[in-house]
Amino acid sequence: MEKADQVRLNHELLLWVGFTLTNGVWSYPDGVTVDNGVPYFPESLDECFKWLVPKLGDYPCIKFDFEGKGAIFAYACDSNDKNAFSPLSKTPALALCLAIQKLIRSK
Repeated sequence: MEKADQVRLNHELLLWVGFTLTNGVWSYPDGVTVDNGVPYFPESLDECFKWLVPKLGDYPCIKFDFEGKGAIFAYACDSNDKNAFSPLSKTPALALCLAIQKLIRSK
């Protein structure tokens, strides 16, 4: 996935969890202005589990399959469409972000 596509994915997920962007300035969901940069979900499982996973309450679960030598697939539990997510052995956070994006776009 191209870096520009990852940035767009991150932007979509930031808005989904409640961050706002006004005149080029990001604010946390509680309205406090972001001073030190917003989370970058495609590269951080810590940020994904802090912000994205708790927001999944009404959505189907996300399932991970670990196959071969570290290949990781992420997909919705009610789907067998693992091919939608390429093996991302070095970017499990990106795999999780793509799975979440698919879920939120399906609602």
